[in-house]
Amino acid sequence: MIYSNQYATGNKPIGIASLSAILKREGHDFRLFDCTQFSIDREGTFTDWNKSGEKTLQFMQAKNHERLPIREQVSYSELIDKVIEDISIYQPNLIGLSALSDDYPLGLRIMEKVKKKFLKIPTIAGGVHATIDPAGVIAEKCFDMVCVGEGEYVMLDLAKRITSNKDFSKIKNLWVKNADGTIEKNAVRPYEQNLDLFPHPDWSIYPDTAFYKPFKGKVYKYGDFEMSRGCPYKCSYCINVQMQAIYKKTGENYHREKSIKRVIEEIKFAIKKYDIEFIKFWDETFLLMSKERLEEFAEIYAKEIALPYVIETTSQSITPFTANLLKKSNCKSASLGLETGSLDLRNGILHKPTENDIYLNAFKLLGDNGIQKVSYNMLGLPYEKQEDIFKTIAMNKLCKTDTQAAGKFYPYKGTPIRRMLIEKGLLNEEKEKKLLKGYDLNSLTDYQSVLDFDSIDTDLNPDNLNKISLLFGTYIVWPVKLWPLIDMIKNSNKKDKFIDVLWKKINDVTYFKKFKQWPQDCKASEYLIEKKFNYQFEDKNTDEFYNLLITIWDKEFNHEINEKLNWIKNDMLKPEFPIPEDEEELKIFLGIQKFSSKQKRDLRQELRDIAKKDSEAYI
Repeated sequence: MIYSNQYATGNKPIGIASLSAILKREGHDFRLFDCTQFSIDREGTFTDWNKSGEKTLQFMQAKNHERLPIREQVSYSELIDKVIEDISIYQPNLIGLSALSDDYPLGLRIMEKVKKKFLKIPTIAGGVHATIDPAGVIAEKCFDMVCVGEGEYVMLDLAKRITSNKDFSKIKNLWVKNADGTIEKNAVRPYEQNLDLFPHPDWSIYPDTAFYKPFKGKVYKYGDFEMSRGCPYKCSYCINVQMQAIYKKTGENYHREKSIKRVIEEIKFAIKKYDIEFIKFWDETFLLMSKERLEEFAEIYAKEIALPYVIETTSQSITPFTANLLKKSNCKSASLGLETGSLDLRNGILHKPTENDIYLNAFKLLGDNGIQKVSYNMLGLPYEKQEDIFKTIAMNKLCKTDTQAAGKFYPYKGTPIRRMLIEKGLLNEEKEKKLLKGYDLNSLTDYQSVLDFDSIDTDLNPDNLNKISLLFGTYIVWPVKLWPLIDMIKNSNKKDKFIDVLWKKINDVTYFKKFKQWPQDCKASEYLIEKKFNYQFEDKNTDEFYNLLITIWDKEFNHEINEKLNWIKNDMLKPEFPIPEDEEELKIFLGIQKFSSKQKRDLRQELRDIAKKDSEAYI
């Protein structure tokens, strides 16, 4: 099996580990080629994805970074050579590709070379991308079969057919390419409802790079687990809508749960065998469980495991009850899909009817219980304008999120929003294909939007969208009064040394304010905290940022930065998209409450005045 991901360092995909486990239990062999163990040359540079979040100021720099296994740097051709060498040594009866949509272009290129070299070995594609675009995948010459949906029982059926030298016809969940080019499309079998029947995931197939990654500035050895499978929601940007449709005819539940007993056994087994120190639960909606089940989990986990863990869940699932149990069971971080601060976009085109006040309440509860608050944000949505993105920034400011993942919107195949965009002429698939031809082996969504901005009423374009995504967290941390400095970076269209210096210094101050320490390459010292500030602004917070920036500023461009700050102080330079700093006014700005505190105070005074006037008739 080839896993063509380049981003997920420190992760062990549960699905692949489950395939290996179930095949080995029945006496078969399984070998994985995990591309995350390598760093692929990208136009002369090698990217360490464990550090990518540091560049966007999402994560702290790891103090024990030396604990991360070294990823060998290879060129694209060298990676192919390594795959082919592995296959030559192993001599498999079947070669598979497991890929998400982001990983598929790299996987396809690898499989094209592999099929030419090993023409007689049957090939299969599986995973999310193959499931939601089986027709597109099976059309490729390098694939003989496509697995649609979960693959445990499919792989067992294939292994039995290979062992008995029989063909692959009439295997449920499988699309098979016949010799004459026709495609045999078999229906899916019902989902396995009892997940406890599957063996413990086989982690022996993964390299060391799949175990280690940082959390809050410290590298841990991670374990990857699931308590359930399947998300029941129908957000327009998610493939779960299509997954639900694929299995609807089977009449079985899409969302299924492992027993708590089994989950605890699995974790204990992994701790004993692999010395796991930190846990990630990969459930799309971790808290989608009954009150009794959560109580059972929290009680047993706290007593028998107690390792720190992180989750992903929904804002609606965070209540005083659930937040308290997360705290008691040592949950350290919870990620919520905020997506956008624009109610129109979230409740409309994203088909996610969640109000902003729900997020505000959820993040507050997490913070009150000492749980890191992580938000997932989408930038460059259809019909979105820059002012909408600044509503998303405003929501993160109001909710005081600790970490913000800001990804550019990409309409994945199999999602309702993609079909709508194509029908409305907002997504040009020919343009998308051209972009993929120049694909540099990593996520298309990291570089350029595939939306046709010329056909949309928006002030966004690929360049400013890229800049905003890099500056997203910076806007959230900095006071609005000083945003014009960040706007200069966002709006710069040419190489400018002053802008480069400004960006570096702003990043240093942002890192310091966010993590209470200076980045490793910054010359500033901790004594700056105690330094007596030279106050220039009426607002204490703005003054602190101003003084930190000036203190670490070098002699170069000293006149320029002081000039810009003076303009800001005298309101000659203002934020391009200002938002309120006051929390109550920010709520109004975001549609969370209808009236400001002042309006309510004025209204109460008006009512008191009326009552007083009316009472005079009785004197």
